[in-house]
Amino acid sequence: MSYLNRCLAALAMFFVAFTANASWDEAQGVVEQASASMMTVLENEALKQPEQEEPLINEIEAILNPVVDFDYVSKRVMGKYFRRVNEQQQQVFSGVFKDTMVRTFAKSLVGFDIVRYEMAPQGRPSPNADKQIVSVYIYSSLGQQYTLVYYMLKQTDGWKLVNVLVDGINLRLNFKNQFSDMVSRSNGDVKQVISDWKIAIANNSSKDS
Repeated sequence: MSYLNRCLAALAMFFVAFTANASWDEAQGVVEQASASMMTVLENEALKQPEQEEPLINEIEAILNPVVDFDYVSKRVMGKYFRRVNEQQQQVFSGVFKDTMVRTFAKSLVGFDIVRYEMAPQGRPSPNADKQIVSVYIYSSLGQQYTLVYYMLKQTDGWKLVNVLVDGINLRLNFKNQFSDMVSRSNGDVKQVISDWKIAIANNSSKDS
């Protein structure tokens, strides 16, 4: 390789790295803003009371709505079964799934008894500037540290969250496995699973409590 080609290759690598870093900064900014808003909600002790579960969930939902692509996530939770139902059923599941995801996330945060958060430094640069991973360290009142890993995707209307790991638990994969298992137990009746989803997840959450 000639000297000129080496210089061009180095310049190209620099440009890719610079673009990836700029993209990560953008994604990180979205996550940090949402994290700060959630921390404000969690600092409200009144919302942590059992009888305030619905107001708490409403507050968390208002924060997540602009930054989570629920349609994208629900499609991947349905996986190969997505094409087996019509568009109306797809939208029905997206709405029901959104409710279960918000509730699961809100209950997880309250269960950890979070008192502060800290943005983690950037990890290995993403090879795709439109896909970034942003991690947040959260700390409980007992000093325990947990990690939230947000998978961010750049779309026409900004950066959107498309998956999250809650202290190592992949929420999207967890829901996908549950959906697939329910389809198997219902003899392939995807429409019935969509109808039963909310109740089934609520029952699973009760068992875990």
